[in-house]
Amino acid sequence: MCPHSAQVREVYAGSTGPERRLLLRPLTGAEARTGTPRGPVVCAPEAKLPPADTTVPAGGSTSAELTVTNPCDTPLRDVTAAFGLAEGWTATPGTLDLGDLAADRTATVRTELARGEGTPNGPRPAAAEVRATSTGGARVNGSASAELDGTPPSPHGEVSVSTLDFLTADNGWGPVERDRGNGEAAPGDGKALTIDGTTYERGLGTHADSTVEVFLGGNCSTFTATTGLDDEVGADGSVVFKVYADGERVYRGGTAHGSDAAVPVEARIEGARKLRLRVTDGGDGNAHDHADWAAATVRCGTGGTG
Repeated sequence: MCPHSAQVREVYAGSTGPERRLLLRPLTGAEARTGTPRGPVVCAPEAKLPPADTTVPAGGSTSAELTVTNPCDTPLRDVTAAFGLAEGWTATPGTLDLGDLAADRTATVRTELARGEGTPNGPRPAAAEVRATSTGGARVNGSASAELDGTPPSPHGEVSVSTLDFLTADNGWGPVERDRGNGEAAPGDGKALTIDGTTYERGLGTHADSTVEVFLGGNCSTFTATTGLDDEVGADGSVVFKVYADGERVYRGGTAHGSDAAVPVEARIEGARKLRLRVTDGGDGNAHDHADWAAATVRCGTGGTG
């Protein structure tokens, strides 16, 4: 067990009377050998960085509150904070001077985290490094982090899902195809989307198990599609089509077989930030599960968050 230098602290805890807290720090090698600690317990700041919104379109921004707490029984002096962001992202202000922070006190400051135009979509980390001077002049630090999501712009009007950027595109065979049926391993090698003899110009060609997720930004109300096994597999295959709005399932079809007619789908997605389309195997293996989201469309407002 590592030897420690201990400092007992008594604080008032209301009707239950005082409580004691124990602060520990590891002893240095010299302190452990001599049995004599050379200095007091050094205590570091604690920090949190919750953003108001984790999704940020290109050119957009979100505010975040940096909360710095002094858990020590002595003041922290010269408390400062600096933000670290992904390339193309900025914080305003980027550095903060919080001054001195008394024992058991908290300071909260707001900053604006902005995403530059032309920056890539996807998760991006944000971090705040907090530094201070503790007992005996020791420099100490704490940190806080948040995960931001660089999103595409929200769709406006009536939009084919095949024209939207994919946040996720996982497929049981080859890539998810835009405006084609599922093909082989290369993108764009599928045939025309065809269900029960009808060919569709727009839609997604997938293969179970499949997940496609797109960003809506809370600007859309309805998702529609015509679903079924692509005619390429004949009477074979069986799948289940599912629709999710922000992780909540809003549609689940019955088990569709290759010999079945196309099934129209309409799902309410009012206010959803993300739309997820799932296709799962119907229970007989996925060898023939070419599943089409034909004419997949979202109907959205003329305004939006992106």
